[in-house]
Amino acid sequence: MNSQKVVLLVSEQASKLGDHVARHFYAEKVSSVDSVVHCLASGQFGVVVFDSVYGGKTDLDTCRILLQAEEMTSVPLIVLTQEYSLQDKLKAYEIGCDDFIDTSISPEEACARVTKSIYNQIATHQLKSRLDAASHTAHSAMADNSDLGANIQFLLAVHECDNLDQLGQQLFNTLQRYGLSCSLQMRSILGDKDMEAHGMAKDLESQLLAQLAEDGRYIDFGARTIVNYDRVSLLIKNMPLDEEEKYGAIKDNTFSLLQGLNARILALEGQHRLEEEKEALRKMSEDVTHVMNSIKDSYQTVMCDIVNEVEYVAELIQMKVPTLAITEENEIFLESATARAIANTNKIFNDGLVVDECFAKLELAIERSLHNVELAAPNKKSKPDEAGHKPVELF
Repeated sequence: MNSQKVVLLVSEQASKLGDHVARHFYAEKVSSVDSVVHCLASGQFGVVVFDSVYGGKTDLDTCRILLQAEEMTSVPLIVLTQEYSLQDKLKAYEIGCDDFIDTSISPEEACARVTKSIYNQIATHQLKSRLDAASHTAHSAMADNSDLGANIQFLLAVHECDNLDQLGQQLFNTLQRYGLSCSLQMRSILGDKDMEAHGMAKDLESQLLAQLAEDGRYIDFGARTIVNYDRVSLLIKNMPLDEEEKYGAIKDNTFSLLQGLNARILALEGQHRLEEEKEALRKMSEDVTHVMNSIKDSYQTVMCDIVNEVEYVAELIQMKVPTLAITEENEIFLESATARAIANTNKIFNDGLVVDECFAKLELAIERSLHNVELAAPNKKSKPDEAGHKPVELF
């Protein structure tokens, strides 16, 4: 059993999914909003789970009333439901629900998502306390900086980021200047990355960003706006609806930030492909070296065998000539022919030594290429050698 305490609000009767959550956690089952508020007043519960599976259509009115309670300010609300549409999900998120779990989810995954919401809330509290402590200093330091200056600093900083986690944290550091609460999703061949300011992901936000990634540049609903640009989607949760000028400035500035973020993601993908190509070249070079060595050894063996065989045949002929009943003229012809065959064979063998030299040069060139591939490490500047020359990079 998990040590976390939850309040389980049941609309009509507890579902199997709700019962499993209750057994997994220290759960207090209640049947009214007032009972939920009373439980939360004790400060012992970390999450409220609303079991509306047998209530038919998702009861968003009860969710809205519950979320208006002061005791729910820092407590996540998770809704268990039979089924829901994307519009229900958007409305639920707009009023402040933390997660939606339908009955198609396994009981173990449902408990894991409840636990994750609790840990996200804890991480948010910790992050808020640190931000509050640094707020005065941060505002003082950035008071004289323009939005353009902050964006330029971000665009310069992203080139030092080597992975998606660093990119996301760099963006959240810049977004603090605008006082925005956001969720980020980055999509690439390196993998998809969903994250909040504290570094972890939230399931409901991740689902919304994935489902709406192709639905236009800006998607506005309530005080929330989703900004999409190629591989990046950003959910802004606290848009200033009553400040039209600031509202537009936030959209413009965040879009330029996402452009820079997307460009770095593409650069990291290119770097990843380059690493794969270099590894393929390294493997191909090793294979070529192995084949060339085999060919060279076989070639030398064949050449030696040919020379030995010619010399052996010549010896046999010369040994047999005195016992043959042939004229002196024919004897001279045979001796001349065998001597010529030996001489030409040796000449061909000597010409083969030039081929051996070509093999040696090719092997040396392959070794140099492999060495240069090892030196051509990404994100590292080439260092000059003792003579002051920089090594040549192949890529």
